Amino acid sequence: MIPVILVIIGIIYYKFDPTHNVLMPKCPWWLLTHTYCPSCGIQRVLFHILHGHFGIAFRTNPFLTLAVPYAVLAVIGKWYNYKHVFDGLNRVIFHRFVLLAYCVLFFGWWIVRNVLGI
Repeated sequence: MIPVILVIIGIIYYKFDPTHNVLMPKCPWWLLTHTYCPSCGIQRVLFHILHGHFGIAFRTNPFLTLAVPYAVLAVIGKWYNYKHVFDGLNRVIFHRFVLLAYCVLFFGWWIVRNVLGI
């Protein structure tokens, strides 16, 4: 069921540009604080990635654009590990140092993007 939901979400983000569509949800963190969260722009990043506009996606939110491949590999490694084909991938992606580095980068990006106004 989850893959079907992901495909539907992908179709929605392919069809509708969140910049010009009032029905797309706004970031609750931005609405409350008027500061950027690390994920601000995820809808626009997905829209641009699905259309092959990687440069625009990167300019929208560089951290998220670079995190999408990691997230895709994590989903593949966990959900589609039939006959343990992706055990090696899982050992790398879910290694505690990789996860710690991701968390440090995530919160570091949160600080940097608000200090620099990116």
